[in-house]
Amino acid sequence: MTRLLLLVAVVIWGWTFVATKICLEHMSPFQLVTSRFLIGAPALTVVAGLRGASFSFRGLALPFTLGAAVFSTHFLIQTWALEFTTATNSGWIVAVTPLTIALMAAVVLKEPVPPQMRFGLFLASAGLVLLVSRGELSNLEWLSSLGDVLVLASTFTWALFTIMTRDLSRDRDPAVVALAMTLPLAAAGLWLPFTLESWTPARAFPLDVVVALLFLGVGGGAIAQWFWQVGVAKLGAAKAGLFLYLEPLATTALAVPYLREPFGVAALAGGVLVLAGVFVAGKAHV
Repeated sequence: MTRLLLLVAVVIWGWTFVATKICLEHMSPFQLVTSRFLIGAPALTVVAGLRGASFSFRGLALPFTLGAAVFSTHFLIQTWALEFTTATNSGWIVAVTPLTIALMAAVVLKEPVPPQMRFGLFLASAGLVLLVSRGELSNLEWLSSLGDVLVLASTFTWALFTIMTRDLSRDRDPAVVALAMTLPLAAAGLWLPFTLESWTPARAFPLDVVVALLFLGVGGGAIAQWFWQVGVAKLGAAKAGLFLYLEPLATTALAVPYLREPFGVAALAGGVLVLAGVFVAGKAHV
């Protein structure tokens, strides 16, 4: 049952890239992100309550404020990126997040980078080049792919967020930490109808957009978070982390048939190299 919960969490996270692409057809990135967390905040509150979590943040205003700022920046960058790239590319690029966390830890926390991790970084980098270029290495136009660059940048904002909130997550329920980070974005969503930001009433959205938005807010923001924490608690972080290798596969499995996104042999080879690089680098910590 625990492994099933982890699988569901990872599939949900993989599908959020597809849901974001669907919503961006009718919403701006800012409207989408704030609406997503306006829906997700109450759902996270319910999840935290069911887990019996404490909602006390006394004396932690500054860490939570800084963390929320990076958290908001991360999701705005990632959502904006999907206006310029595919959900498939995004799902595979974010798979390098464990490597960017290791690199960020080496820079910020002065943690060592062993040779095995460096080799993993090389493999993953080669995979990213194949993936983004679709194998057309002689045509350098892929170097100007703004969306792919932004998605890659979002892995560094998530790495920074992970390091900044490491101690907060150790001392408090992760669902409560996630809730605290989403509140500024949820509050911003309340003000959207009164700002210059283009606002589209929810009743004007097609059904698939409404479903996708609810999926992002409730599924990606609360249910997946809940299931993941249950899995980590029962199996441990190392074993649970292996399930993350399935996330880009989940994205591809939905994005290719539903959004008609291309995914050829070169992209497949690039994806395999990315996962191999992350796996090899991860073994350096075992």
